[in-house]
Amino acid sequence: MILGILLLASGVTAVPLARSFSSTLSGILGGSRKLTFDAQGNFKVLSFSDMHFGEGENVVWGPQQDVNTSIAHTHILENENPNYVVFNGDLVTGENVYAFNATKYLDQVYAPTVARKIPFSSTHGNHDNTLAINHQEEIEYEQAHYSTLSYTRSDVGPKPWGSGNYWVPVFATKADLVPAVIMWFFDSRSFVSGNPAGPGPIPPDANFYWVDENTVPQYIKQQRELMALVWKKVPPALVFVHIPVQKADILAPLPSEGDHDDEPDPDTQGFLNNTYTGLDLPFWNALVEMDGGKGIVLAVTSGHDHGESWCARATASSGIPICFNGHSGYGGYVTEHSMVRNGRVFALNLRDLAEKVPVVRTWNSYENKTINDEVVLGPEYMAQCN
Repeated sequence: MILGILLLASGVTAVPLARSFSSTLSGILGGSRKLTFDAQGNFKVLSFSDMHFGEGENVVWGPQQDVNTSIAHTHILENENPNYVVFNGDLVTGENVYAFNATKYLDQVYAPTVARKIPFSSTHGNHDNTLAINHQEEIEYEQAHYSTLSYTRSDVGPKPWGSGNYWVPVFATKADLVPAVIMWFFDSRSFVSGNPAGPGPIPPDANFYWVDENTVPQYIKQQRELMALVWKKVPPALVFVHIPVQKADILAPLPSEGDHDDEPDPDTQGFLNNTYTGLDLPFWNALVEMDGGKGIVLAVTSGHDHGESWCARATASSGIPICFNGHSGYGGYVTEHSMVRNGRVFALNLRDLAEKVPVVRTWNSYENKTINDEVVLGPEYMAQCN
């Protein structure tokens, strides 16, 4: 029975949850693919967001801004030397590229990370879903060309716009069978109309700004329950999703370290035609249930709003910290405080994760090789709001 549970789900096709899926822990990998903490008990994750490669290939400034993004990533990678990299959405400006060459920009996205042989994962954003490119195509390209370093999968969700939902375990040592932490990745869908040939209609099945409410909550619940059954615990979790959860709107006015340039209304999940639908809540509620009031969800981290680079927590978010990446690319709009590009770092430590309520250090790391806004996310962070 346990051997059956530990089988890895094969293939890249996203399908609705079936009866057989409920007996599979989907993220288990063996051999050289097993991620572990270092000898000092540390594992550092660096998250880039909103690179927007390919924004202006037919104008002078376009290729140069892509070069500038690669240089920024190189400087941040050299400064941080992470164990893992997350590309947290809007890898390309899909409405400005052509279908025949859209995926070639992914090579530029990954290049500085691949050159350093750092394992990585991707989520995908609204600008990755256009008439020229979609999330499923990006996932399949990454898997086909970077299989030795990429951990990106498509476990569940609607194809092709929202299928990038999966998780990746990190173990204390190679010998351990129970992960010390889980990195969860979710697809917030959405679609940007238009390409160089002109605007086009939004496909009816792509016009959504939230994690799929029909398949993903059930997937989270089943995987969480299997973890509890097989491992006797649900490990601490880092969550990455490009479009921020709607609860971020509530936390935005609170005093917190980092930039707040895109307020008072950060663009968040659940809205359609400027009307809040509430259809983001099944996903959010699944995260709250996973957390169980125990601080298991260390942070939910997003991009999308380039001028936001803060973390905050309050009772309004069930005490779950919500973080923003800032702006990691020279494509896309720029705000007053996002002129110097950055990534967000999560410094995981085994002792910190073993606390009664686990904690994690996080900060923003910049292309000029400075850091800022370092905080420790846990029960004491913003205690006055909780």
